[in-house]
Amino acid sequence: MREFKDYDNDPSRELKKAPDLLEAALSFIGINLMWVFFAIWVLYGMVPVLLLALFINHMITRLEIKLGKRPA
Repeated sequence: MREFKDYDNDPSRELKKAPDLLEAALSFIGINLMWVFFAIWVLYGMVPVLLLALFINHMITRLEIKLGKRPA
């Protein structure tokens, strides 16, 4: 009869840690925001871009307050 090796108890097979993708995600968001802002600027002008930037900044501040990172 054939014997199967138990890989669950094999010390040579370590569990690898998942890579930290925060920096890549933030870079991706930044690049996408740049082209979205540029497209809005070309289509509608600078004022809507500034209003969208202020809105995004306001929402980030609200999120910081809600998560307790910044006092209200």
